[in-house]
Amino acid sequence: MTWDSWRIFFGGGTTTSASSVPEIDASSGALALAVVAAAMLLAWEIRRRKQA
Repeated sequence: MTWDSWRIFFGGGTTTSASSVPEIDASSGALALAVVAAAMLLAWEIRRRKQA
C-alpha cells in the first residue's frame, strides 16, 4: 500500500458514494439477542457437563 492509498482513512483521497444498509427493527434485534444468548447458554451447559 502506498501512502496515497492510506489517505482515504484520514479524510483525504477519493470520495465514495454511500451504500444503503437494511435497518434492524426492534423485533429482529430482540430475536438476534435471544439467539446469541441461547448459544452462550448451550456452550456453558456443554462445558459444565464435561467438567462434571
